[in-house]
Order: sequence, then C-alpha cells, then structure tokens
Amino acid sequence: MAQQSTSPGMQKRLSDLFSSSKEEELLEPDLAFKLKVVASGPTTLVVDLIPADGYYLYRDRIRFALKNARGVAIKSVKLPPGKVKNDPTFGRMETYEKPVQAEIALERAPNAKNITLAANYQGCNEKTGVCYPPMGKEINLNLP
Repeated sequence: MAQQSTSPGMQKRLSDLFSSSKEEELLEPDLAFKLKVVASGPTTLVVDLIPADGYYLYRDRIRFALKNARGVAIKSVKLPPGKVKNDPTFGRMETYEKPVQAEIALERAPNAKNITLAANYQGCNEKTGVCYPPMGKEINLNLP
C-alpha cells in the first residue's frame, strides 16, 4: 500500500484551518459591557447597559444597590424582558444582545442629595462562548 504525504504548503493550510489564531480577540470588560447612569428626576435613575456587538448580558445577573445613600432607598427596578437563550452552562436564561435600559425608582428624603449606585452584571461573548466573571461598578450621583 502506498503512503500518502502532504506537501508543506498543504500542511500550512491545514494548520491555519484548525489553528486557534483565528479566534476572536476578547474585549476588555469595560469595552464589552458599557454602563451609563443618569438621574432623570428626583426619584428616578435611568441605567443604560450596552453590550458590544457579539456580546450579551444575562438579565437575571443584573443587580443594583445603593451605597452611602442616607435617606434614599431603591423602591423598584424595571428591566424589559430579554431574549430567551438555552445556555450550555446556566440553562434557560434571558439575555440582552442590544442596549437595554433599566429604570430605578427611588424612595427619597427631601434633603438626600448624593448617592453611590452599585451596579453588578455578567455577560458573555457569543462567538467564543467565553463568559466574563460577574463584574461591578460604582457610580457617584448627585440627585436633582
């Protein structure tokens, strides 16, 4: 039986085909998942969560809390429904692949002005399946 050999050029093409060098570079967390917060009124915060193209956020991993907020408490958080995804790690989950807006209603004493909003969230890269560890940000706000 004759042996088949592969030319060096063919070996390179096969190597390139199966090489991990073609994998997408992952973005830094702050670029993959952007966050903007605005006090839209004396008792309302609007939070924009913006996943980069090819990334998504888990709806049930989005949490908000207040720090250094004497006289202010979170009354409710409204998030729109997400797109249902069957995640291999977490099972059936709602996700956001596009920018989403959360509305936070506050209970507030009249003299309360300064607060720190702690936002926690988790998301993944769709193409590679890589999920980022849960991350958090603290945003200082002056209430109108």
